[in-house]
Amino acid sequence: MVGRMLVWGFALLLSLPAPALAQAAPGAGAPPPPRDASDIGAVARDAAAAADMDRSKVTGDETFQGGFTCLAPAGAGDTGPILCESGINPVLPVFYFTLAWHLDGATGERVIDAIAVRRKGEAQPFQTIEAVGSRTVPDIENNGFELIDMNFDGYLDLRLIGETSAGPNLSYANWLWSEGDMRFVRTPALNAIVSPEFDPETQEILSRWRSSAAEGGVDIYTWEDGAPVLIHREVDRYDGTSRCSRDFFDRIGGRLRKTGDGACG
Repeated sequence: MVGRMLVWGFALLLSLPAPALAQAAPGAGAPPPPRDASDIGAVARDAAAAADMDRSKVTGDETFQGGFTCLAPAGAGDTGPILCESGINPVLPVFYFTLAWHLDGATGERVIDAIAVRRKGEAQPFQTIEAVGSRTVPDIENNGFELIDMNFDGYLDLRLIGETSAGPNLSYANWLWSEGDMRFVRTPALNAIVSPEFDPETQEILSRWRSSAAEGGVDIYTWEDGAPVLIHREVDRYDGTSRCSRDFFDRIGGRLRKTGDGACG
């Protein structure tokens, strides 16, 4: 983003006459002398060099949305792997994901055994994820495989449904893309958040949960030092079928403290 701003500024400089360049220059005291045509060339070189330097510091594109496609087994008798592909960031090659699986004879669930990840143009995977921890009923497409930006750094991250349950709380197995390690890294703290929804506008994680038929709520997390941190909670408690009270909690001084209550609305 900084690099683009510098380039726009450079284009504006070139569009100004030399006297205007002098008036637009920052500084205190007497105005600098007017620039001639040769000075404009120096400004262009300096602006381009500064833009290149700032661009080299950019580690992701926060506006990148991306996406993915998957090819599931053709039918009940097809035991071949689930094949998915995605470009997780414009600066990286396309990734191919091969999900090996088996059916649990006791439960009928599809269990993901391993995920092999390779780059386009390469024959061998650069990463194989084992002990995946994903089992779902076969009706769930590709075990809920998704590539979305979960920590809002401009790189798509990997998740699958951890396991299906009768209740509304849905667990996920998550791996964040690490630019430093150039691989997906398992994230237990994110796995502990049920039914997470990721909002790129607020850069927050929303979790809707239910602990019993009489109690449920909403949690909001933000990222701090590479970990999700709970900053706000609302808890609804039901007394019979008509009365509902709501408590509000916010993170204050590093702890979650009650900050209000009222009727559910």
